[in-house]
Amino acid sequence: MAEIRPSIGEELRRARESRNLSIEKVSRETHIRLGYLQAIEAGDLDALPSPTQARGFMRAYASYLDLKLDDMLAEAANAGQSVVPDREPAVQEPLAGTAPDIDSPDQIFAEIGGTLSKQRALLGFSILDVERQTHIKAHYIQALESGSMSSLPSPVQGRGMLSNYASFLGLDPDPLLLRFADGLQAGLASRRPPRSRGAGQEEYISGTSLRRLISGDMLFGGLLIFLLAIFLIWGIGRISNLTSQEETPPTELSLGGLLLNSPTPEPAQPTETPQPAAGGDQPVSEEIVETPDESIPPPAEGAVQVYVVVHQRAWLQAIVDGQVEFSGRVLPGAAFPFSGDETVEILTGNGVALEVYYNQQNIGRLGFYGEVVHRVFAEGGIFTPTPTNSPTPTATPAVTATPTPEEASPTE
Repeated sequence: MAEIRPSIGEELRRARESRNLSIEKVSRETHIRLGYLQAIEAGDLDALPSPTQARGFMRAYASYLDLKLDDMLAEAANAGQSVVPDREPAVQEPLAGTAPDIDSPDQIFAEIGGTLSKQRALLGFSILDVERQTHIKAHYIQALESGSMSSLPSPVQGRGMLSNYASFLGLDPDPLLLRFADGLQAGLASRRPPRSRGAGQEEYISGTSLRRLISGDMLFGGLLIFLLAIFLIWGIGRISNLTSQEETPPTELSLGGLLLNSPTPEPAQPTETPQPAAGGDQPVSEEIVETPDESIPPPAEGAVQVYVVVHQRAWLQAIVDGQVEFSGRVLPGAAFPFSGDETVEILTGNGVALEVYYNQQNIGRLGFYGEVVHRVFAEGGIFTPTPTNSPTPTATPAVTATPTPEEASPTE
């Protein structure tokens, strides 16, 4: 990039000082940044954004000081300086139309466009020059200068174009962007329906206040808390159900303790009294209930056949011919067939839980709820073992020493 002849910048500086103008004041009134003016006076063309902008800033500075830049550029060209000749700007005339209302969106956008158009004309740029330097299409530049925001792709893109265009022209983009935002707000306000008047005014005000109190974030937060509470309640119920359905591991029961602590139930209707078996057991009569043929379990091998149907949770122990065949917890719906040659013993901690078939005959439930029942099924009948107490040993008296008389010593 060529360097400006020092005499041009020096002449601009002397003209400014002769009018007692500070460079800061010139920057405020011409809307040219202070650094650009200092670079022009120092002849440092490389400090400017582009040759096109440098030419426009120099023209605006010279016009402000009532100097003719064309003569200065011609002298620089005759002196062999590489200066691009300037061109007359094609000033974009504003679109004809009636003046809009004050503070209306059209008024605000027209004000922004007038500022841009005036600064571009002051700098001597054509719309094509701006398009080449900023890469903003020419019809968008014309829409910005004419205040026709509806011709822009979107408000967001229009804001970006305005910022780039204002920066290219050496203007501070922040005030223009603030006015652009004011125009958008005014446009939204003009499209809102008018507030109701008269009788419905109080209802409108109350609805507006309610909407202010109940915002979207508050509704979303309340819905989230409600769903979280429902999930928490469901999780607690699910865990409770799984815990209740979990099976309790089988617990070994003491047979002697059950026999000592359980009463012997009286038979509902005695039928026959079988002879007592060896070992001191007392026979007990049980009522035999006849059942239909289809409910009787199929016969199995062995003189003693016992078929146990489980109706409730219970603990069950079955001893067949003196050998433990089953011992543990049982669940409702289960059935256990036992068959022996001599005896089948059934022991449970919940008599009502077990229904027993003895030799193809239903004798019903063994007892009451929570009752400990012990039954011995033999070929000769059903027995209830009677617990026997072991004799208490008596204490053996301690052995005491018996004095032995001493023998008399022989007489000499």
